[in-house]
Amino acid sequence: MSAIQGMMDNQALTKKEQKEIESMMQDMMFREMQEVYIGLVDRCFNKCVNNFRSRKVQSSEKECIKNCVAKSIAHTKRVQMRFTEQNQKLNAQMQAGAAGGMPPTQ
Repeated sequence: MSAIQGMMDNQALTKKEQKEIESMMQDMMFREMQEVYIGLVDRCFNKCVNNFRSRKVQSSEKECIKNCVAKSIAHTKRVQMRFTEQNQKLNAQMQAGAAGGMPPTQ
């Protein structure tokens, strides 16, 4: 169960309130995704495109952009994987604490 879902269940929100929260969360996620995408485009463009004398993107620029995007995606996946691992550890510690045991320290 997600933290948001748990909050919704515990506070007995109305359907309207639940929909409003879900809508706000979707908007926040969309904005965050846009910021990540804009940052990626900005970073790779500034790093790779240096010559504005031609209308066409040079093959070296294309290769640089391709590598920049691939590295950024790989980095993002790695960060997400580590975040998921840490979140699972935290959830396990919280469940152990709720079950009456003391959560293990890191």
